[in-house]
Amino acid sequence: MITKNSPQAASISLRSPRVIVACVLFLAALLTSFAFAALSDQSSRYWAASKPITPGSLITSEDLVLVDASLIDNADLYLGEGSDPIGMMSTQFIGAGHFLAGQMLSEESLQFDIEQVPLNILTSDIPVMIEVGEPISLYWVPDAINNQSLSTPTLLLTGIFLESIDRKGSNFGSGMSITVSVESSQVSRILSGTSHGRLVVVIANG
Repeated sequence: MITKNSPQAASISLRSPRVIVACVLFLAALLTSFAFAALSDQSSRYWAASKPITPGSLITSEDLVLVDASLIDNADLYLGEGSDPIGMMSTQFIGAGHFLAGQMLSEESLQFDIEQVPLNILTSDIPVMIEVGEPISLYWVPDAINNQSLSTPTLLLTGIFLESIDRKGSNFGSGMSITVSVESSQVSRILSGTSHGRLVVVIANG
């Protein structure tokens, strides 16, 4: 004998906790998809650093990449596709992948007095995992004279940036070419440390 479900039974099944939870989850997923679609429609293209940019560097096309992003709350702080940062000067360190904010750049190049200084560093005197753009400190280790004990290393400069590094052809104990960005007034201080003794590179954390 075939029986039909009563309207009361159907009403009870629709009010069951499982049905209610399933409906809530379905509506939440639907609203989330609508929200993501709305955000994607509001995305714009912003300039970001394609590689680390040190303070005082002149921005070139090789330093930049356009990235699609939805910066709704603080979009006015960053440079969009309509801006042209090429030819401007960086006022602070900009990490690779970071968006370019207006306060990071300046059109006034005269306020910067930065020089690029090439140095030859022993492979054993520079961290293996160091990367271009990292802040570093330079220590001077004087040579021993007449078999006397080595003097205490002296901190020459700190808070400067590694502009480039050439690891090609370098072996343990041989020289490695690097370039650092320093203020012009500090160039002679660094070069004096290379006349006798050697320079040691230390990553300046914080």
